[in-house]
Amino acid sequence: MYVKKSCRIHDKIEIEKHYDGRFGAPGMTRQPKKKKTPEEMAKQNFWRRCRELRRIIELNFGEGDWHVTLTCRKEERPSQEEAVKIIRAFRDKLRAAYKKQGWELKYVISCETGERGAVHWHMIINNMHNQETSTASIIRKLWARGRPYFSPLDDSGDYKALAEYIIKESSRRMEKEETIEKLSYMVSRNLKRPVVQEEKVRASRWSRMPRAPEGWYLVVESLVNGFNKFTGLPYQYYTIRRKEEQDAESRRLYRDGPKRTGKRHRKSDVCHVDKVKKRNRERKQKNSRI
Repeated sequence: MYVKKSCRIHDKIEIEKHYDGRFGAPGMTRQPKKKKTPEEMAKQNFWRRCRELRRIIELNFGEGDWHVTLTCRKEERPSQEEAVKIIRAFRDKLRAAYKKQGWELKYVISCETGERGAVHWHMIINNMHNQETSTASIIRKLWARGRPYFSPLDDSGDYKALAEYIIKESSRRMEKEETIEKLSYMVSRNLKRPVVQEEKVRASRWSRMPRAPEGWYLVVESLVNGFNKFTGLPYQYYTIRRKEEQDAESRRLYRDGPKRTGKRHRKSDVCHVDKVKKRNRERKQKNSRI
C-alpha cells in the first residue's frame, strides 16, 4: 500500500506517490530515520513554499495579468518598518479603485530589499480594463513614490520561475530573522487555494512509467522517480494534462448545451426519414398511374 496525492490546476493534475515512512515499502527493510541539517530543512521548506505559491498563481492568474514591480525614488525609499504600512495603504487604495469600477481585486504581494538596501515590491495582480480606465492606468495614478514596471504573464500556465523569484528574497530575510512580515508574501482572501486529495492505494508498487487515463496524457518531462535520502523509500512525481481536443469539446458543450445524441432520438429521426421517403414513393407511383 502506498499514498497517492493529487492536486488539480485547471487542465492538469499534479500527482505524488510515496510510501508511509512508518511502515516502509514492500520488500524493503525499514531504515533508521536520518536527521535533517538546517541547510537541508531550509532547502525543503523553500521548495514547498515555491510549490504552494506557484499553484496559487496558476489557479488564479493567467495570460495578460500583470507582474508589477513598484520602486521608490532614492529620496523616498522607506525603512523596512515603514514598508509594510506603505504597501498596505497602496493596496487599500487600489482595492477601492477596483470596487469603483465594479471589479474585484486579486493580488499576491512580496517585499524585496536590494543589495544596496533599496526596498521595492512585487505584485501579481488581475488585469482589468474598460472604456474608462485600466489596471495599468490606475496603478500609475496611485503610485506616487516612484515608477511601476509592468510585465504581462505569458500563456504557458506554468509560473514556477515567477514563484521562485518572489520567494527567494523573503527566504533570505527569514533565515536572517530580518523579515518584516510573518509570511513571505501577502495574498488576497478571494484567491482560490490548491486542494490536495490524498488516497491510499492497495498495491505493492507503482509503474515507473505511469499511464494517463483516457482523455489525458503524461507530461513526460515532469516525471521524477527517486529515493528519499532520509527514509530510503522510493517516490514518484509527475503531471498529466487534459488533451486539447477534449478541452475544446468541453468548452463547446458548456457554451451550446448538450446535444440530444441518445439512441432513442437517433432512432426516431431515422423512422421519420423513412416515413417521408415512403410517402414520396407512393406519390410518384400514384402520379405515374394517372
